[in-house]
Amino acid sequence: MQRLALPVVIAIAALLTGIVIGRYPTSTAITAPGNTTRAHTETKANPSSSPAAVSTPDVPAVAPDSVDPAVAVSSDNIISKIKMALTHPGSRHTYATFSKLAEMVDEKNVREVLAFVQTLPKPQEKSMLISLFVGRWAELEPQAAIAYAQAIPAGPARNWAMTSAVNGWAERDSTGAMAWAQQLPPGPARDQAMQSIVSALVDKDPQAALAFLQSLPAGRNRQSLYWPIFSRWTVNDPTGAAERAMQMPPGIQRDTALQVIGSNWANQDPEAAFAWANTLPPGQGRNNALQNVLSSWANKDPEKAAAIIVTLPPGQLRDQSISNVAHQWALSDARAALKWTQELPPSDGQHNALRSVLAIWGQAEPAAAAEYVTSLPAGKWREEATFSIAMQLATSDVQSAISWAQKLPQGAFRQDALSNILTQWGETDSRAAADFALHLSDEEGRKNLLENVSRQWTRNDPQAALTWAGNLPDAAARDFVLPGILAVMAESDPREAAKLISRLSTAEAQASASAAIVMQWAAVDPYAAGVWLGTLPTGESRDAAVSAYARRIVSSDPQAAAQWAETIGNQTARDRQVEAIVVTWLQNDAASATAWLSRSSLSAEVKARLLSGTR
Repeated sequence: MQRLALPVVIAIAALLTGIVIGRYPTSTAITAPGNTTRAHTETKANPSSSPAAVSTPDVPAVAPDSVDPAVAVSSDNIISKIKMALTHPGSRHTYATFSKLAEMVDEKNVREVLAFVQTLPKPQEKSMLISLFVGRWAELEPQAAIAYAQAIPAGPARNWAMTSAVNGWAERDSTGAMAWAQQLPPGPARDQAMQSIVSALVDKDPQAALAFLQSLPAGRNRQSLYWPIFSRWTVNDPTGAAERAMQMPPGIQRDTALQVIGSNWANQDPEAAFAWANTLPPGQGRNNALQNVLSSWANKDPEKAAAIIVTLPPGQLRDQSISNVAHQWALSDARAALKWTQELPPSDGQHNALRSVLAIWGQAEPAAAAEYVTSLPAGKWREEATFSIAMQLATSDVQSAISWAQKLPQGAFRQDALSNILTQWGETDSRAAADFALHLSDEEGRKNLLENVSRQWTRNDPQAALTWAGNLPDAAARDFVLPGILAVMAESDPREAAKLISRLSTAEAQASASAAIVMQWAAVDPYAAGVWLGTLPTGESRDAAVSAYARRIVSSDPQAAAQWAETIGNQTARDRQVEAIVVTWLQNDAASATAWLSRSSLSAEVKARLLSGTR
């Protein structure tokens, strides 16, 4: 009997954490090993009794691997051996013992054994053993085993038990299991049953598993099962799996099959897999198969796979294969992968491969990778390499990343590196990142970094960012940071952000904040934003807000935008804003714009110039 992989995972997890079970009070009655029909009055009367009520024979200690599944034993003997195995948490034979004990379960003792298992205190132990014993029971009495699994409370334990029950049934009677599963109503339970049946069938008869799968209604769940079928089929018979895949009609199912065949076949014999993939008809299926072959080949022999790739014709297949192989190669030897990738002709594939290799190298050897990037000549590649390395360094060690970036020459290159690092840093410690930016000596760089970090912080924790900015002792820094913070706050609560403008100490800072807030506000509620504008006193702050508001609404209501623009106090700013609105308006609705322009406050000369532009 083949057991599912899922219970194995549960068992291993339980063993690693240490399986310990107390010794339960037991009866001194001994059941003969061959007497499987003896009645156990206590447990049959109360199958869900407490551990103290379970009758357990007083048997000599038995090593976990001494269980003989060919000898029928009583439920008491099985329970005793379960207890004994559970006292060996570090033994690698423990799960093997449980599997052998599952073979001893039959329709006469399984209920008593499961009643004991239900009393185990640790959920992992309980779920693992229930899955094993229910799977064995399903080979003997499938309907009873299914009913037992369905009665378990909803959750992972029931899912595992149902999977084991359906799997055990399908191994002995796949036709009956299929008929039962297909009568289930559509939903997760039916999908789970179908997956279990396919898993049970594929090793015994992959053709039957595929035929069953193709008989199911089309859908996402059916599509997901082509991969495990052809994956396991290829392990045993790659040629047969490949021939059967090509008999499928063209489409996503066949492409999926070809892709998994290429990957698994290449793990066994990459040259044979590559030769086969090259015989496939052109299309996505062939491309996917070749990519997977080369990617798997790179795990075994990256140099050979790399040599094969350069013989491919230029195009998407070659570019993607370069990226895949470079990535796999870098995992084992990043320097060799980088050297190979640098020597390739420029292409999208080479470009993406370089980024991938640098990211992996930066994670494994950040100092060496950072030194390499610093030595590169100025240009786009150095900028992108800097981004990759900065992000990797910041992920592993922010202080090392900062130290590296500060040694770079002054300029955009250094600024970009610091910006990338602070972005990463700000996700884990916004205050520290903001304080660092605040104390940089480069004034222009400090302003940009401080604005980026404060905005990022506001999106994650607006109140903390606002409190930090409001308590800055330097008024100039406070006036620079707060408008950006208020603009981000205005994305969710513009009314509250507007109330905070008074915290700014200069007219310039208030004007900047007002414009940013009204732009956000008008996007969600232009009427409310207009009402707020009407409450502002005349001055630079109001002019900036009105200009921003007019620019925001001009596409939807140019007449209202123009009327608002005419209320701007500064004549130069007013004329410039009105002209910009009229130019846009004339392009979309010349008649209405011309009529309004004739009544506007613009000079006759400006009106004539604007109208002449429409002829």
